[in-house]
Amino acid sequence: MRTLFIEAYIKEDLEPLLDNIIKTVKENKIGLVTTVQHIKNLEKAKEYLEKAGKNVHVGTPAKNLKPKQGIYAFHPGQLLGCDASAAIDIEEDVDAFIFLGTGEFHPLFIAFNSEKPIWLANPLTQTVELLPEERRRKFFAKQAARMHHAEESKCYGIIVSTKPGQVYLNMAKRMKEQAEKLGKKAVILLSDTITPNDLMNYHEVDCFVNTACPRIVEDQPFYPKTMVNGTELKQIFNKLSAETKAKSL
Repeated sequence: MRTLFIEAYIKEDLEPLLDNIIKTVKENKIGLVTTVQHIKNLEKAKEYLEKAGKNVHVGTPAKNLKPKQGIYAFHPGQLLGCDASAAIDIEEDVDAFIFLGTGEFHPLFIAFNSEKPIWLANPLTQTVELLPEERRRKFFAKQAARMHHAEESKCYGIIVSTKPGQVYLNMAKRMKEQAEKLGKKAVILLSDTITPNDLMNYHEVDCFVNTACPRIVEDQPFYPKTMVNGTELKQIFNKLSAETKAKSL
């Protein structure tokens, strides 16, 4: 089925919020990011903050991803729930990020990929506040527990989504081959929408591997077994491969 995506924009007077940013954010070199609802205001915000003396950077999505696979953000400075490349592109150039938008869902993905402070500037409430460091720490603590269990697992269920932009079958095949080289088992599971109920019957699987949207693992408490992302399993396999090679020397 063909799908037509139509961008919808929010019209807000940003000047009170931008003035609040200037008063609140102490860092000078900042990376400006937003969601598509506010993308039309990004250039205006950049110019306003630069006139106040801020050194503002806006990154290019997926600039350094080769080969490019999947659906990524389209506009400079744009974030998706599973694509923070516009922020990572400028990470070395900034001291902090400012997220122009609502909620923590999108900026949290930056936090999982960068240690830089992230300011939340809400165009609706006109508030500016720092993303709590506790949210970042909780994610990495949970990630460490998931990856430890995944490392001990003997059989992996590698999930491949059939949704447009999330079909990573070749990645799944490579992980299956690497698992078998390490003496483990792996099966590839195809699904459109990944739900906990769909995974209940795979009793032989010790750990599920998600190759679709990386934010799925945040729903770990709802899944019947441990779930890690494909990138996390790759780290585990590289570690196990290095240990195996060291033992053979």
